[in-house]
Amino acid sequence: MTGFDFSDKTVWVTGAGKGIGYATALAFVDAGARVIGFDREFTQENYPFATEVMDVADAAQVAQVCQR
Repeated sequence: MTGFDFSDKTVWVTGAGKGIGYATALAFVDAGARVIGFDREFTQENYPFATEVMDVADAAQVAQVCQR
């Protein structure tokens, strides 16, 4: 994300536990964003962004997270 400045911005990334979602979350971190990554599970111990276990297919879970 060269050239983008996300300083003082919060970005939510779904599927952030691995693969494309993880790479996307890292790109936003590198661009200065505060990232909250969502996934059904996180297999690593130390992610460079905040993590939240959530299944986006579960409307009740999504509503609960959005109420915080």
